[in-house]
Amino acid sequence: MFKQFISKIPGADIYMVGSFLTFFVFFLLVGLYLLLANKKQLRQIGNLPLDDATDV
Repeated sequence: MFKQFISKIPGADIYMVGSFLTFFVFFLLVGLYLLLANKKQLRQIGNLPLDDATDV
């Protein structure tokens, strides 16, 4: 059923490849950010909801 809709749209393959590349690049960049991020800062940010200190 989905193939019938896609086959009637001219240039649909370009949109599909473009959306896949956008998806892939986004998650690749997020993964790289998480691998290269400062671990100490990530732990501090992760503990913020549990921290009772009110120094603003």
